[in-house]
Amino acid sequence: MQSHGSLILPTLVVESKKSNMKIKIIFPKIFFRSEQLKRLEKHDVEFIEGNDIDLEKVKSLFSSEEYILIVNPAYLKDNWDAFPIERVKRMQGLKALCLTTSSYSWIDVGRLAKMGIIVTNIPGAPTEAVAEFNIYMMFSLLRKLPLIVKNNWKMDYDNYLNKEAVGLTAGIIGLGRIGERVAELCKGLGLDVYYWNRTKKNTLFKAVSLEKLFDVADIIFSTLATPPELKGSIHQKLLSQLKETAIIVSTSDTHVFDEKYILDKVACGKLGGYAFESNEKKLTDYQGNVMVFPEQAYFTAGTQFNRAKIATETVLSIIKGKPKNKVN
Repeated sequence: MQSHGSLILPTLVVESKKSNMKIKIIFPKIFFRSEQLKRLEKHDVEFIEGNDIDLEKVKSLFSSEEYILIVNPAYLKDNWDAFPIERVKRMQGLKALCLTTSSYSWIDVGRLAKMGIIVTNIPGAPTEAVAEFNIYMMFSLLRKLPLIVKNNWKMDYDNYLNKEAVGLTAGIIGLGRIGERVAELCKGLGLDVYYWNRTKKNTLFKAVSLEKLFDVADIIFSTLATPPELKGSIHQKLLSQLKETAIIVSTSDTHVFDEKYILDKVACGKLGGYAFESNEKKLTDYQGNVMVFPEQAYFTAGTQFNRAKIATETVLSIIKGKPKNKVN
């Protein structure tokens, strides 16, 4: 046995031997290629499939037998709220939680670490899909799609003046994998590109302060991983600096924004538009040029296959006592 922090995990000397650690997977089996399934079947694997899965009804998750859980919140009843600490405490056998998302701010990773539970994420898998979706969201606002939809798909030529992207200035918050790809796509479309990032990046794009970014940008892209400490960091003072025609696009957690302030500004015509993802809200819930997409930015075939591949490598690395992509 090999110790990893407060965990005692089995070390596999020969991968072909069966591991005592169980692997439970809430992610469709169809996205695991034959090579990955072959490697996983050397262990005790259970696929829990379906939509709107109620974790409380999956009895095996609350047993004392040690297991690793691979999970995509899109398939859960509670989605991003599926792992409150009270529930995790009752999942006595849980030794590692392998998220198939890049975001992990929806998990209290610090508390789980104190409980001896490893948390991992999937970096990089949805980069192209999410970056392209950011551009799609941008165009939906520039072309006044929310207003047209709410006007029964009728174009109002007196009030819905569309805008072209070329010549505008993109301000990108967070220049990680997705942010940098958004920057490249914007540059290719003829936009000027500036960015703000918490750490220095080796890139051709120009870094500026948040204050400068909100002063010059016509389009704000939020691509931050959004850990809890950034909650509310995009406050009213920054948002008030935006031009009245500026738009905000977010495919990351919207808790970094003062969202009520944004929605109020768009509703009264003091901000050009806002686009975000939500499975609960819809565009008719809001006034003005507000576009609400279902949570689909990541959902492409390429992303799903990449996630399954990375999840397989991650869970096997945990079993070997050398966890990859650990976030706590």
